[in-house]
Amino acid sequence: MATISLRAMGHVLSSATTIPEPAPGPQSTAFLLELGAHFALVERASRTGYWREELGTGQVHWSPGLFRLSGADPRTVRPSHQFLWQFMHPDDVQVTELAIAEAKASGTPFRYRTRHARTPQDAVRVYETHGDVERDASGHITAVMGVVREVTAEVNRERQLRESEAAYRFMTEQATDIITRHGRDGVPVFVSPALLTVLGYTSEDILGSKPFERTHPDDLGLVKAAIAEARATGNVVTYCYRARHKLGHWPWLESSVRFVRNPETGEYDSAISVTRDITQRKEFEDELLRARERAEAASHTKSRFLANMSHELRTPLNAIIGFSDVMVREMFGPMNNGRYAEYAKLVNESGTMLLDLINDLLDMSKIEAGKFEIHIESFLALDAMDGALQMLRGRATEKNIELRSFIEPSDLCVRADRRVFKQVLLNLVSNAIKFTNPGGNISVSAAETGNGIQLMVRDNGIGIPPDFLTRIATPFEQASNDPARTHGGSGLGLALVRSLVALHGGEFAIQSKLGHGTEVTVTLPLSEAAKASSAA
Repeated sequence: MATISLRAMGHVLSSATTIPEPAPGPQSTAFLLELGAHFALVERASRTGYWREELGTGQVHWSPGLFRLSGADPRTVRPSHQFLWQFMHPDDVQVTELAIAEAKASGTPFRYRTRHARTPQDAVRVYETHGDVERDASGHITAVMGVVREVTAEVNRERQLRESEAAYRFMTEQATDIITRHGRDGVPVFVSPALLTVLGYTSEDILGSKPFERTHPDDLGLVKAAIAEARATGNVVTYCYRARHKLGHWPWLESSVRFVRNPETGEYDSAISVTRDITQRKEFEDELLRARERAEAASHTKSRFLANMSHELRTPLNAIIGFSDVMVREMFGPMNNGRYAEYAKLVNESGTMLLDLINDLLDMSKIEAGKFEIHIESFLALDAMDGALQMLRGRATEKNIELRSFIEPSDLCVRADRRVFKQVLLNLVSNAIKFTNPGGNISVSAAETGNGIQLMVRDNGIGIPPDFLTRIATPFEQASNDPARTHGGSGLGLALVRSLVALHGGEFAIQSKLGHGTEVTVTLPLSEAAKASSAA
């Protein structure tokens, strides 16, 4: 059975510190036992142990702590270097042998780290040994001693730190963005290599330079304000500015900066920024802005042109319509030839159609220019609907189309622009008549639903193809691309309706199935009178 020598303990204690020499006898033994107990407690708390080899006898002594670290049972294991070496990594055995041999020969201190695993399945544990020699009164080396400490956790932390540093170094070296750390006064203390690609400078050119030294003068105030905000709040603040390139031009940059709190003072002092080149993005954004301005200018020019032209065309058209109407009615006597009456009627109808088109163009141009004015008033839906439908019944009768109307309740009150409401009805119903075959039917209904007035025009006409439904209410779009333009029209009708409804804060919806008809729904906000009636 292995024993722990009190003599060995005495050597360790005497080499570690100077203690008073106890008198021989029972008290001396008790003193050493007490010190041994204290030392064993220190070993257990610090996870350390020690070994001592006497050169004269070759005997090896282990402390209780070393038995614990090695997992050996002091009742069955005889202390020896070989016992530890059998669980040691083969590469470390030779290092250990050389260190101990050199210490015996030269008397110099030694230090080494070794890796141990009792079985291949066990986790590897790392131990660090610090050793020295003992000498007698004549200076001869009498023993070698090593203090062993487990450093597995430290080694793992060191490895993780190295891996983190390597990963950080890799990211900063490979990143296309400039990563910069600034000191308390804003002076760069670290700059990643991307600086050379973005601004043409090396890290050495920038380190230690004054803050804002290369910032464009026009952007200096913005940059300082952003940095002040980041310092005050501790938040990440992003800002765009121009910086001078080494070649003299001014690329656009985007920086995100965050200040780091000093753990001792609690103040935000140093900062980290990430900067990227956004020159191409800024050029693209500027070009988009210029294109938008050009498009808006062109749209306004078009609207002004349409408004002016529509106004100029109205005057001669009114004359054409007026005089042709006089001829159709034969107000100054009959025309001798019936062909003339027919031609006069065609001129009148064509002029009226053209005037309607010009009115639509004028209204659309006013809406797009933001100059269309609506005059809100309250009126009965019945009166407005009857007036509009009366104008279209003749056209429906000519095509043998049944035109029906429904209002619920009969005294339904609408709050809107009366002329616009009538125009919406005329456009929707005339559109339905145009695309409904002879013998078909059209229903027009108005009803109170929830918080609105719902106007619905439904026909069983030719319908609209699905791929055109998303574009049908776009100005100048038509569901048919037939060159003959069988049904005619400018494609403004539904687009104008949608725009006029939007001016009232209402909603526009259309549903259709090819060959089965179309349903258009317009919802306008409920009038105050109708709301009061509903509440009553």
